[in-house]
Amino acid sequence: GAGCGFHGLRGRCTTSPELFQEDTHKAGGRETMSSTAALLRIKLDPLPAQPGGSPTGVPVNLEREGQTAVLHSPEGTGEEALPLLIVLHGAGKGKHYQLAPLIEPWGERAKRLKMLVLYPEAREHTWDYIKNKRTSRNDMDFLQWAINATRSTFRVDDKRIAVLGISDGGSMALSLAVHNPGVFQAGLSASAGFCSSPPPAARLSPKIFLLHGEKDTMFPLARTGYKVRDELIKAGYSVEFAVGKGQGHIPEGWQEQFLPAWLAIP
Repeated sequence: GAGCGFHGLRGRCTTSPELFQEDTHKAGGRETMSSTAALLRIKLDPLPAQPGGSPTGVPVNLEREGQTAVLHSPEGTGEEALPLLIVLHGAGKGKHYQLAPLIEPWGERAKRLKMLVLYPEAREHTWDYIKNKRTSRNDMDFLQWAINATRSTFRVDDKRIAVLGISDGGSMALSLAVHNPGVFQAGLSASAGFCSSPPPAARLSPKIFLLHGEKDTMFPLARTGYKVRDELIKAGYSVEFAVGKGQGHIPEGWQEQFLPAWLAIP
């Protein structure tokens, strides 16, 4: 796609998936919610005085020090502020799969559903917050930058930003959503392994959508899927939960399972 001149400081991230269910930092035996919140916080910059241009449907590459996010847009929406969906990939990028074939179909979805889609990459195989056992946020700094770069490029409806992910990306989507209720209208996940220390739900808390494969062997439904669901319900979140009948770790249709429901939220 077209290049875009957004540049900034490089964040150093590290490698490879850590597949585990334990989800809290401990300090003297106590959970450190404040450090979790700080590691996951996404700050929106003030909207630019001059709003971005009209979407053209041509993918835009947002690049910072070798780390890239692809921004897909619809066509013909003019000056209308658009909903923004951030899509977070699972572990194994560059090892078990290549990103490009996964990113490309989101262009069609952006056009059909009249939304912006931001698809960032982790610097390494998975998100550094997971790899480093929830002690670093270099990829989150890049994500924050990419979201704000998107808001400078096109008109984004800040009340309609959602985050969707699969596997490790699903865990990150849930964790980001619950710790940034002023940013994300919804958190959507497929096959998440955890949601990191969800705070009690409040008035502005995001709607949560969970999909889990009935036959997931990596994060089994009984041990993991129901646990994540029950933890979020107990914390007071509005949760829509679906089981992919006969499906494994990558449920068929996970990309669009909940998009109509999210886009229908006022």
